[in-house]
Amino acid sequence: MGEPEIDLWQAARRHAGQQHAGSGSPNEMAGTEMNKRLLGPLTTMLALAIAGCTTVKDRDPIELAIRNVTVVSPERSVPLENVDVLIDKGRIISIERKDNRRATQEIDGAGRFLTPGLIDGHVHLYHATGLSRRYTRSFDVLFDAFQKQQPRSYLYFGYTTVVELNADFDINRQFENAPVHPDLIHCGQGLVLSNDFMTTDFDSEVEFFAAFPNFLHDRFTTPVLPAGFDPKEHTPTATITRIAENGGRCVKIYYEEALWWPPESRPHFALPSEAIVREVVAAAHARGMPVLLHGTTPAAYKLAADTGVDVVAHGLWDWDGAFLGHDAIPNEAMAAIEGIVGTDVAVQPTMQTVANTLSLFIPDLLNDPDLRKVLPAAYLTYLRTDAQRGRDAFLRRNGPILADAFARGQAASADPEQIARTYFERMKRIVTVMNTRDIPLLFGTDTAVGGAGWGNPPGLNGYWEMQDWARAGIPLATIFRAATLDNARKFGLTADLGSIEVGKRANLLLMSRNPLESINAYDSIDVILLNGRMLDRETLAASAK
Repeated sequence: MGEPEIDLWQAARRHAGQQHAGSGSPNEMAGTEMNKRLLGPLTTMLALAIAGCTTVKDRDPIELAIRNVTVVSPERSVPLENVDVLIDKGRIISIERKDNRRATQEIDGAGRFLTPGLIDGHVHLYHATGLSRRYTRSFDVLFDAFQKQQPRSYLYFGYTTVVELNADFDINRQFENAPVHPDLIHCGQGLVLSNDFMTTDFDSEVEFFAAFPNFLHDRFTTPVLPAGFDPKEHTPTATITRIAENGGRCVKIYYEEALWWPPESRPHFALPSEAIVREVVAAAHARGMPVLLHGTTPAAYKLAADTGVDVVAHGLWDWDGAFLGHDAIPNEAMAAIEGIVGTDVAVQPTMQTVANTLSLFIPDLLNDPDLRKVLPAAYLTYLRTDAQRGRDAFLRRNGPILADAFARGQAASADPEQIARTYFERMKRIVTVMNTRDIPLLFGTDTAVGGAGWGNPPGLNGYWEMQDWARAGIPLATIFRAATLDNARKFGLTADLGSIEVGKRANLLLMSRNPLESINAYDSIDVILLNGRMLDRETLAASAK
């Protein structure tokens, strides 16, 4: 709409009750000049008023308004009811009781709850739950189908941001090239040692170094590198610099003791020294990058407390004899928990990592209707048929070991299923203890963990992890905060994400239930907003195709 057709001077004269001077006599002209001087301020005010009216009337409408919604955001002590949330150019521009500005699109939020999008702080996009080449000739087809659906599956359960802790850059690019996908934050490739546990996955040093060219040299335990490598290129500073140059926002290191491996067959590998971990932490913190430590043992937790690591990327569930199925939590584990109390070390429990093994023994799991939302139909068929050989292989491998240990009075049971259930229940009790001791808990799922099992489907695994936390007695407000603002703070994302505030990006969820009142609210999402773009939840389901 153009400018209004109005003569401001004539409008001012009419407002003052003046008649237009018909003659040009000196007296009349003098009066006219006087009138102009008197009416000048009024003319200015009218001009501003009309211009203001034009601005309001003719301003382009904002993109989206969510009307009469209840805002549930972790920085607020109580929900904010019956507000209008306005979004434009992908960001929140207003949160008011009533904001009548026009919007191109509007959503009636009455009776519904608006939350920040969820952040899964621990994923592995290159793993496909339960898929193994040894069990199917259709591996490549199934893997491709899984990868194409994966971004939509995370969104289906509200995960608008995921953090990849050990990046496969080809898979990352595929993920980000999907038509719709969560925001992807990554730590670059995991910072492994030249001779640690990760080398056991490779047949030769040549294969390992080709897979992990940015490995870390721990000169305190391994003075000499293999021929052809310059130690200066594999210091903490050099390796972390490359992670940052490749877009990494965090650093992941490993302290994997593999205590679940029977001692008589456990291969030899190195563990990082306290000295090198301190250097890694210093180099990362100098760049504002948090350090996450893969570790599941008392020794790993002690290392984290002693070196200033920011996050232990798993719960505490492994120690000598832990795989033998005894219900008791040993003193060394309790001492390790106490060792991080009062420090700045946070923990990602990743309870579903342990539940993945237990999934082998839950017959109805693959009949869960939610699986059809997150996994392609052909992939589900594979899990129900060929993948079942994975359970048989697990039993052949571990059954005799447990039977022998039980016969010698070392194991609590000879039944692998019972062992797996005890393992998980014991882990749940440990997470309960961590919460009662006020250890900061961060939300991450380890989706999709490798190893035996099919219990880590993308997106849905996060919902299951939340249910695990709730069963462990973690308050709903803690779960909500751990998956939103606390994760955003730890990964340096609070300028854009983690809460519903003016200026932040519109990565939001519209739910029909309040997540502070029911854990099932996370399965009541109606609409996902991704940078202000509305996505109907059901259009993201694998079954919608």
